[in-house]
Amino acid sequence: MLVVDRKKCPRYRPCPLVSVSPEGAISQGVDGYPIIDYKLCINCGMRIKRCPFRAIKQVN
Repeated sequence: MLVVDRKKCPRYRPCPLVSVSPEGAISQGVDGYPIIDYKLCINCGMRIKRCPFRAIKQVN
């Protein structure tokens, strides 16, 4: 499961990860933090690699 480390995420608008998610699994909440839709996420690891702030991580 992917989680957002809110201490590392600067809440940029627009979040650079929204356009990286090929299946549309990431959107941006009204608070600016990325929201991961686990039903759409295919665990490809793309968001972990592409987050410039290393704010996305995999946890089991």
